[in-house]
Order: sequence, then C-alpha cells, then structure tokens
Amino acid sequence: MLKIVFKNLEPSQLARDIVKDKIAPVIEKFPSLADHKVTLTLEMENSPNQAGPDLFTVSSMVTGKTFKNLKMKKSSRNFYIATAELVDGFNELLSRESDRLFKNNRKPKLTTGEFYE
Repeated sequence: MLKIVFKNLEPSQLARDIVKDKIAPVIEKFPSLADHKVTLTLEMENSPNQAGPDLFTVSSMVTGKTFKNLKMKKSSRNFYIATAELVDGFNELLSRESDRLFKNNRKPKLTTGEFYE
C-alpha cells in the first residue's frame, strides 16, 4: 500500500503522479513489499525570516512484517532531484535489506564428520 502525504506543501495531483511514477518500478521490483505500508512524505521548507530558495524534502518509511521500519530522507532545492535521489537510495536500501534478510534466513549445513572419497 502506497500513501503520499504532503507536509507544508499544497497537495498537488501532478506531484503525486510524479512520485508514483518514479517509485512504482522500485515497488514492483520487490514483490515482498505488496503487504507492507510505504509512506512517502513530500515537504517544502520556506523560511519567512530569510530570503532564499525553497528546500524540498522527500522521505520514505516502510512498515511491515519483512522490512521493518526502513526510513530514508533526501532533500534538494529542486523537487525532481529530491525525488530522483530518494528513488535511487530507496532501491539501494531495499536491495541491501533483502540481501541481509536472505543471508540471515539461510540455514547452516549440517556436518557429520564423515568424509566421502
């Protein structure tokens, strides 16, 4: 389940579609994410006291049985760059986590002490 949350940012269907299009291939790559909750938070920081560019932050959180509490946050002055960096990092994070889970789930081979020639 994918949920997109807007924080300090006007909800936009365009931003929602961009994020869904970018993250969908990553979610499809990992079928075990089907029963997990993936929450993406889109945020913009704009200081009323200081003039300067806005800072866009895209963060992700995965909760579920297999992948437990995976979090990632990427920021940039450009919304598209922040989204692309999050997708790349999210893909890498899920790959590392699935490799770790695979290694932990392998059972050690039993050794009997017998030698075969």
